[in-house]
Formats: sequence, C-alpha cells, structure tokens
Amino acid sequence: MRLLLITQDFPPDVGGTQTYAYEMARRLAARCRDFAVVAPDIPGAAAVDAALAFDVVRVRASYDALALKAAGTVLRLARRRGFEAAFHVQWSTALASLLARPLGGPRRVFVAAHGREVLLDPLDHAPWMNRLYNRLRRRVLRRADGLFPVSHYTGALLRARGVPAGRITIVHNGTDPDRFRPMDATALRRELGLDGHRVLLSLCRLVPRKGIETVLEALPQVARTAPGLRYLVGGDGPDRPRLEALARRLGVSDCVRFLGKIPEVALPAYYNACDVFVLPAREDPPSVEGFGIVFLEAGACGKPVVGARSGGIPDAVRADETGLLVEPDDAPGLADALIRLLCQPELAARFGNNARQRVLKEATWDHAADRLYEAVAARL
Repeated sequence: MRLLLITQDFPPDVGGTQTYAYEMARRLAARCRDFAVVAPDIPGAAAVDAALAFDVVRVRASYDALALKAAGTVLRLARRRGFEAAFHVQWSTALASLLARPLGGPRRVFVAAHGREVLLDPLDHAPWMNRLYNRLRRRVLRRADGLFPVSHYTGALLRARGVPAGRITIVHNGTDPDRFRPMDATALRRELGLDGHRVLLSLCRLVPRKGIETVLEALPQVARTAPGLRYLVGGDGPDRPRLEALARRLGVSDCVRFLGKIPEVALPAYYNACDVFVLPAREDPPSVEGFGIVFLEAGACGKPVVGARSGGIPDAVRADETGLLVEPDDAPGLADALIRLLCQPELAARFGNNARQRVLKEATWDHAADRLYEAVAARL
C-alpha cells in the first residue's frame, strides 16, 4: 500500500508517543510500496531525517496548529504520490486528512489512541468552547475508518466517545528486544555503589500520578524485610522536591537516590542494574497510563515488574506471569508485592524470563507494526 503517517510527536522530540511514532514509522516504511511521514519542523529535525530511509515532510506549525496546517501538505502528497491511506498518531491531526479526503486526499483515514488525548479537555475553563472541542473530537473519531488503541482501557475510552466497536482494533505497544536485553550491569552497579544491595528502579517523569510516593511509603516495610535495599528513581519533573522531602520525612532518604534524567542510551544498563522494576501509576484524568512501554522495556531485560491496576497497565503487565499488579495508592499491598519478589529470587527470575519471552513472541515493534499494517490493509 501507499501509506502516509501524520504525527505531532516525532524525533528529535522525546517521549512515549514520539517513540511509538518513530518505531512504527521505521517498520511500516519497510512494508509499504510508498511511505512518508508528516511532522512538525522543529530544531534538530534535519539531522534526524537525514538518517532515515523514508521521507519526512516537515511542516512549520505549532503543536496545536499542525492539524490545520498539514491539510494542504496531505492533499498535495496524496495527489502527487497516490497515498491511499493516512495513519494518524493522534486524533487531532486526522482532521487534516478528513479535510483533504473529498478533494483527492487519502481515501482511508486511520487513528491511533494512547489515552490522554482521548480524555483531555483543554478548554474546560470555557464551557461552550469545550463543548465544541468535544463535539469535534467525537466527529473525527467517528469518521475515521479504523482506530488502533494501544490497550483495552484506551479502547473502552473510544467506545465511550461513540466509536463503534467494529472499527476498533487493539494494537499493543512494543519494544526493541535487541536494545533492551539482559546484559552485565556490574560496572554501573559498582559506579552507583550498589554492590551487595537489592535494587528497585522506577523510570518516569516525576509527577504525582506516577505513584512514586506510594513506593516511598512502602519502603520502610520493605527495608525491614530486605536489608540493604536501594531505590533508584530515574527521571525529573515538578514533583521531585516534594518526593525528596517525603523520603526524608519517612526516614528512607539514605536508601533512595534521585538520579535525574537518564540518557536514552543508558536506559538498558539501568534496567539491568535493578532486581525489580516498579511503577504503581494511578489514574488522574486526563493524565493516565495508556499502556506503559517501560514495563515491556524492563521485561525485555529479563526483570520482573510491579505495576498498578490502572489505565492500560494490565495489558503491559501479565499478572502473576511477568510481574505483579497492586491497587493504586496501596502502600501496604505494594510493600507485600515487592517483598515477595525480593525475597523469592526464583519467582523473580521466572517472571523476568517470562517477560523476556513474551516480548520476543508477541510484543516487539515488529509485532505491533504487523498488526497495524494488516488491520489497515483489511479496510482498504
């Protein structure tokens, strides 16, 4: 097929949606007769685009203005190169293809759904404008030929917006098991002073929804059972000062290290340096964990994980197979789960091996791209 991918989020920007767009684009390009990406023109874009094996058409537009500014670009590309389908990483950009379609643009329009963008009400301070925004979102979602939520949770959000179930195909996120794989992290553990310690790890933006405070509240109970415990928190954000103060107040600051932002290239080593990855994120609409790629990354490194039963996390973590799930904000329950894995190394190893095997069998970006490509092809 001839496929056009349109996204607000694309490298050199970084983040979960940027990763999704980039990884899917690389693989869809190899499966299509013709393929191109339409994305915002931002600093550093030229260097990224030069290294790619497909065209990236950059549009000079702000994040929110891309949907309208890209309409002419989509129409021109469809007429010139015969793109028959457009895949939009966000619903808002699908407006460009829907506007271009009757004028000779792509005849089929497909949309991914991650979670937050389906719930977001950016104009709730102006009720009448917010009603118009929601009406537009429902109209765009209903007019799309197919929607690809990343989890069953996100699929339910689409159905609540009036999207017929027959147009929805769940396409889980993936990861790269060649990059995220078991490896020797002795050097990093020595550098961080972790020799002889059992290590918990969280990687996320430091905002209240991620549940880091629940881990801190669980630490006193865990540390009593697992002496020599260390908790590494990678990432930065506005909640960091509050979390550091909470660690001091709980008397666990000696075993907690806030590492700040970790370079992308170093992430596999940090996953391998831990014994258990933990992220008990809660739902705080519109901010939700639509899936949780970090759980797949940790699992691909052979690590057991602990998450919360919230958002799309149950799709990313197979309870009692690749890790454990607890209720959000349940510090005692989280402590029990962490103690179980730290004190039962055979169970932790089995979960870690199961997680790695699951990624290899069904949760790579290749698997995700195959499922999406097949679903699009079936609707052409």
